[in-house]
Amino acid sequence: MEGESELEVRFDIRKARAEDADAIVEVLDHVPFLKDRYRGEAGISLVENNLEMIWLADLNGRVASVMIVQRKHEFGRLEISLIVTKPEFRRRDFARGLIRKAKRIAADSEVELVAYAENDISRDLFITNIPMKQMTHQAA
Repeated sequence: MEGESELEVRFDIRKARAEDADAIVEVLDHVPFLKDRYRGEAGISLVENNLEMIWLADLNGRVASVMIVQRKHEFGRLEISLIVTKPEFRRRDFARGLIRKAKRIAADSEVELVAYAENDISRDLFITNIPMKQMTHQAA
């Protein structure tokens, strides 16, 4: 409405915890190209065993968006393997917040940030939010 300011969405970017596994797998269900190992009980087990790779956007206790990153020390880089946001939470800056977190991690570790965008939405998001001298986009 005219005269009213849009409410700012406040959320936390944090490391995944074991109790987040079900919610993370639910978010991953929105990625059509993921293999079955990321779905159901197998997905929950995979998430629980790889928590160090997973960051999420938490909106009042709800997992809105998930980012999977891998440290490749031997290559001097941090790889963003996947960012996915549940459809009902899209266009609220959750993925951008996760990208900013990845940029901070890479800068603090003095490594290059690399993104493997698997779809047009992710690719466009990476390209528009990370200066190219800080990030390398590579096709998987």
